[in-house]
Amino acid sequence: MSNWLPDLSAAHGPKYRAIVEAIAADLAAGRLASGTRMPTHRDLAWRLKVTVGTVARAYAEAERQGLLSGEVGRGTFVRDPVKADPALAQYLNEANDKRSGFVNMAVNRPDGDQGAWAVGPILARLARRPDLAHLLAYRFESLSLRHRAAGARWLASEGAEVGPERVAVTSGSQQAILAALSVMTVPGDTVAVEEFTYPGIKSAVAMMGRVLMPVPMDRHGLIPDEVERAFARGAKVLYTIATVQNPMTTTLPEDRRRAIAALARRFDAFIIEDGVHRFLNPDAPPPIMVHAPERCLYMSTLSKSVSPGLRTAFNAVPPPLRTRFDAAVGALTLSLPTTLIEVASIMIEEGSAFEIPVRLRREMTARAELAVQYLGERVRPETPAYNVWLPLAPPWRSSAFVAEATRAGVSIAPTETFAVGRPLLDGVRVSVSCPMDREELRQGLVILAGLLDAPPVPDITV
Repeated sequence: MSNWLPDLSAAHGPKYRAIVEAIAADLAAGRLASGTRMPTHRDLAWRLKVTVGTVARAYAEAERQGLLSGEVGRGTFVRDPVKADPALAQYLNEANDKRSGFVNMAVNRPDGDQGAWAVGPILARLARRPDLAHLLAYRFESLSLRHRAAGARWLASEGAEVGPERVAVTSGSQQAILAALSVMTVPGDTVAVEEFTYPGIKSAVAMMGRVLMPVPMDRHGLIPDEVERAFARGAKVLYTIATVQNPMTTTLPEDRRRAIAALARRFDAFIIEDGVHRFLNPDAPPPIMVHAPERCLYMSTLSKSVSPGLRTAFNAVPPPLRTRFDAAVGALTLSLPTTLIEVASIMIEEGSAFEIPVRLRREMTARAELAVQYLGERVRPETPAYNVWLPLAPPWRSSAFVAEATRAGVSIAPTETFAVGRPLLDGVRVSVSCPMDREELRQGLVILAGLLDAPPVPDITV
């Protein structure tokens, strides 16, 4: 019998899940060989100081994932991934082949298992349901009232209270952006955005033949007087991440939200408020939508707060646009991923969809503190955030800093990724959520701090 004993000191979340993750990691690294007999439930529980039930649950989940195999009367054994599951073998090989020491801090995403601990059991239940074939079929008609009701409950948790009849479901927020632009604008129209904005809106506007107009910001976010100028210059729509803005992490105050809603009414314009990060700041003021529901579309995706793979977003659509919005979604997707929407709805109904954001907020708070420790107070976000913004000053420029960071083994996102027009600020977005754990994050931060301490020597040759 193996003396295998995982180190759970840095683990977060349920202990059983940490044990499963340790089994997967040690199998990928070769520390657990195929055929190894695992410690008994009681032995491992005693050495880890957890309950026998915790170990039993971990072994059961690991067996479900194809990592272990239980044999009655003999014990629990490490499975041979090649014989048991070719797909798992490929995954483990990719884990071994992963570029050693390279830290990805360029992408904002949920850390860890991407919500697999909560999504997996529901998928297993769906596999046994008698209506699975119905869930997997094309769905040309509108989604069920139950799905819309789940969406209404999710939106209400973010302060966007609407009835189920006003809820539209899309396959992620990017699809919602495309559908909204298609019903709010025509080719050639101007779309106002924060001067540093989500790259997805930039690509959507370009693809649809619209024009971007940057709106200046300050440390509180959008400036209402600047929004007024944008509307006066002909902008038909304002797109904004009002809460924990990407990439600047600002949250728009209540008075500015009211002012911007009033401006939309005055100029007969629309607002698309992306609530992608609202779960990170649940104490933020209510969405802009509550001040002008007929002018604002509020969208909330589960991609960042629960799991990217669910591809489900719930949208509170202004009543005058509801029919056309649904038609646009139908044109974009033909049939929505009903199976994934069913998973999302079950998670909302049973509560796990609300549990994951709480854990993520707690983790992002700790990770932001790490970033401040190595990069200084200048990067501290007001609230938990998936990234920090690192301002740069000469002789560093964003492109040069990104290039040097890449050479040193860290991937980050430059100013140009987010800037609209010619940026007045220079900096980089550093994702604290992307590294798989805090140790990997710390390694990346050490490298970035080292670059800041040793700036390039200006070239003064003529």
